[in-house]
Amino acid sequence: MPSSETRLVRSRALWALYALLGLFAFAQNMIGPAVPFLRAEFHLDYGAAAMHMSAFALGQMLSGLAAPVCIRRLGLRRSIWGGMAGMLIGITGFVLAPAPALSLVSILLMSLSGCVSLSCLQTSIAGLAGPCRSQALMEANVTASVMSALAPFALVAGVALGLGWRVFWPALALGLAVACLFGARPIAAAVPDAGAEKAASERKRLPAAFWKVCALTFIAVGVEWSVGFWATEYLKGLPGQSVSLAAAGAGAFQLAAVAGRLVSSRLMARLRERQMLVAAMALTLLGFPLYWLRADALSAFAGLALCGLGVSNFYPLALSLGLEAAEGQTAAASSWAAAAAGAAIFSMPLLLGLVADRAGLSTALLAAPIGLCLMGLLLIRKRPRES
Repeated sequence: MPSSETRLVRSRALWALYALLGLFAFAQNMIGPAVPFLRAEFHLDYGAAAMHMSAFALGQMLSGLAAPVCIRRLGLRRSIWGGMAGMLIGITGFVLAPAPALSLVSILLMSLSGCVSLSCLQTSIAGLAGPCRSQALMEANVTASVMSALAPFALVAGVALGLGWRVFWPALALGLAVACLFGARPIAAAVPDAGAEKAASERKRLPAAFWKVCALTFIAVGVEWSVGFWATEYLKGLPGQSVSLAAAGAGAFQLAAVAGRLVSSRLMARLRERQMLVAAMALTLLGFPLYWLRADALSAFAGLALCGLGVSNFYPLALSLGLEAAEGQTAAASSWAAAAAGAAIFSMPLLLGLVADRAGLSTALLAAPIGLCLMGLLLIRKRPRES
């Protein structure tokens, strides 16, 4: 935790890293809203359409293996640009895909390459911020949240303007290219290539304390997706069964997530990651019963918003704890944290769907409080060194 006198210096390189991470988040969150259009264009069933999100999660999982190798051989800076180049190729392939097989392969490439770059971006942000690492990572995730929230609106705008749902994918590719162009010089001056990071990646194995935090990350992201992924479907069970009302409730969750990370980025200069995480868990535990009971729209929306305020902080706080526990092996730790998040995104919506088919969605959503209990147990156990 930084001292009260320590201030985060937001250099041009740090802003460039924030921008690249935000564009990655935008690309990730364009996939879900694009799925209905893919279904209509390629005449896909639900399972085949859902495989596009699964392909992205699979690429994120594989990045946990690929990123350390890339960083060890190429260094941080080259891995950032190589990952971004692969992501641009994947986006281009997705836009031009004449068949679902090619769109799936393109999304897998976009995810794998982009998540390798993501690991390097997170590592670089942590390195540049020094003792203000937690605040910088939270600010980076604020950028990601804002860009994520904009993604579906951009897609809908393209359709409304008669330009088609694919029009914003080339725009995204152009945005990435511009961000890389303007970020190249400051990042080159501030981010190491091989050197120290290569030496660190060749050190001993990651300590046991890190793997506990990695398990915490998997569960935390699982809780986040347990609450958010099925929100629109679950809120359709409110009195009146309005799809528009349900979608508005899910939108409240996204807005609360942005607000949660924004507020936390201000508090990180004063509080430890562990304290913030416990507070975020408490907010989620407070809001979940209101959401789960669905007594009326107001209480359900308020509960879901409280959950959004809480769960939005889980990943950046767990990532910061993981980097601290990794004892200097930040690149490997960031890669495995991204892989743990990808594994949760890949598995949790599917597992909840299977449970919901048998026992109902309300029963499946109880995975969220169970996950919170498991997070609490991991936090109670022996802690990584805090100072």
